[in-house]
Amino acid sequence: MIRGLYTSASGMLALQNKQESLANNLANINTPGYKQDIGVMRAFPEQLLSRMRDSEGPEFPGVPSMPGQPAVIGRLHTGVYMSEALPNFTQGDIEESNNPYDVALMDNLQPDQDGNERRLFYSVARIEDLTQPAEPEDIRYTRNGNWRVDAEGYLMTSDGYYILDDQNLAIRLNDPNTGINVGQNLKINQAGELLYRNSEDEEYQPLPTHSRLGLSVVTDPKKLAREGTSVFRYEGDIEVQSIEDAEAEDQVALAAGEYNTPAITGRYGLQQGWSERSNVDPAQTITSMMSVLRAYEANQRVITTIDGTLDKAANEIGRVNG
Repeated sequence: MIRGLYTSASGMLALQNKQESLANNLANINTPGYKQDIGVMRAFPEQLLSRMRDSEGPEFPGVPSMPGQPAVIGRLHTGVYMSEALPNFTQGDIEESNNPYDVALMDNLQPDQDGNERRLFYSVARIEDLTQPAEPEDIRYTRNGNWRVDAEGYLMTSDGYYILDDQNLAIRLNDPNTGINVGQNLKINQAGELLYRNSEDEEYQPLPTHSRLGLSVVTDPKKLAREGTSVFRYEGDIEVQSIEDAEAEDQVALAAGEYNTPAITGRYGLQQGWSERSNVDPAQTITSMMSVLRAYEANQRVITTIDGTLDKAANEIGRVNG
């Protein structure tokens, strides 16, 4: 009976953690580029029970029985726990904002030959020396394309990370050293090239210090660990590619017949003036929260019932009437 208390208590703790994960998803429903977490529930190891000093009893398929051993009662579950919360990297809906500092990533992808769903990310970092490229161990990845320009003219995310170019340098749009003040005249094409409109001839030309955005294709997003709201750290071997390398691999895989569709053009790209919304489904999330709450209450009732039974066993069954 005491085992039932522990089993119900573990279920309540796991459900509490899952409810917190769902609540966090719902709280970030309006966060651009946010990827919802999915709680992974696992069971503790089962226990094999038997009746002591009883050599007779039913046999269970798959359960070994030895002559002279106590009769097997069966298996007992010992509860569950939430082992981790895995982010879901499916692309969220994109909406038009007409803001030049809103950029939505688009990766019309299918799993590769190893079953991994490649995803496109911006490279960002927190840098102390902005004149030097970011170190590889300091680079993080995000889908949040809602940016701003700080007081020194650097392009930043809402979380305070600097947007990096393809050389891992922080992108500076307003630079007094070069006399360039991009302002609202920034243009980013689908390949991530950075352009600005010259005030003299009204023609777009490349930024002199930054050629294109630092776009990375993560070949195995399951190895990304969340840092903060929508920034991720890659844990594992070097499996982050440039767009050029990823497209070259796609062409090889296509020629070998490893993809079901020949559509390669436009697999990786971006759209300026659009913003990728969170991929959280509010209706599904609220439904899941209600289911978790009901399961939590059911475990509460089990504990209350067991507690009442123990109370009777201790105070009533052993009572001697005078």
